[in-house]
Amino acid sequence: MLLIIVIVLVVACAALGVALAQQRRQNLVLRAGQAETEAELKHLQASQSQVIHTTKLASLGQMVAGVAHEINTPLGFVKSNVEVVGDLLDDYRKLVKQYDAAVQVCLQPVDLIFNADKASLDKLVKHVEEARRKLFEARTAVEKSPLLKDAKELLGDASEGLAQLSSLVVNLKGFSRVDRDGMDTMDLNEGIESALMIAQHQLRDRVKVVKHLQPLPKVRCMPSQMNQVFLNLITNAAQAIDGDGTLTVDSRVDGGQVQVDISDTGCGIADDVLPKIFDPFFTTKPVGEGTGLGLSIVHKIVKGHGGTIKVRTTPRKGTTFTVSLPVNVSGPAAAESA
Repeated sequence: MLLIIVIVLVVACAALGVALAQQRRQNLVLRAGQAETEAELKHLQASQSQVIHTTKLASLGQMVAGVAHEINTPLGFVKSNVEVVGDLLDDYRKLVKQYDAAVQVCLQPVDLIFNADKASLDKLVKHVEEARRKLFEARTAVEKSPLLKDAKELLGDASEGLAQLSSLVVNLKGFSRVDRDGMDTMDLNEGIESALMIAQHQLRDRVKVVKHLQPLPKVRCMPSQMNQVFLNLITNAAQAIDGDGTLTVDSRVDGGQVQVDISDTGCGIADDVLPKIFDPFFTTKPVGEGTGLGLSIVHKIVKGHGGTIKVRTTPRKGTTFTVSLPVNVSGPAAAESA
């Protein structure tokens, strides 16, 4: 009997040892799997960060292209106007020289008066009359010449073009810190105006912009990130409009929230697409034309600032995105979203 008990104990111990060995092997496999999963997760996070960074660079490239277009247009007509003004001044100088020549013709008879006989005086009178006629014509040409008026108008246009460039530079201030994360107070209306200026090349001659911007209290945020939000939403709205349309921007204070509506008269968003628009990497654009991160980043930035973003849409009629931010933002913004 004792022998049987000993045998049972030995078998039990052996079975337990086998079970423990199997458990250890399973633990090793699990740890290896966990390590592999963690490595894969880090790789995915790194890949996502790289894609987000690439998307930011693409947005920056788009912004630079728009700015280059906006700068090139006024610079072109400023250069042209200045060149034309130079030609007009040359033409005016010729008129003045003709007038001077007529004056000299008038002065020539003075030297002949004192020694002239009657026949010479008759010729002199005719000469003076002809000289007076030429002088009158030259003076009339100078007085009626539109050259100085045209030159002044062209210089005025050039001055207006330079003012546009100056305004563009001012509006670029918020975008000049795209890669910096710094909390500051901001008037969201200024960010809207800046984004509209940057996106002007996508709107001009096609999309009418209607603004209803009410005075707003400043909110504490990362200005470069909020500018990115407005630029993305305005760009999306412009791309949603096929042909001519209207982009409407409204801003207001509602309780303790500052709200901005960006509405378009574009194609709208289909019901089956609407729940996915803020998902990372989701896009309805053809392959190679969109990363699907635009609205995802917009959502992350707004959420990181303690705000919300909502959408209302009607297929084939248009879409409205509403961004709401608390007036007093005390929490940190989502720096990782930039």
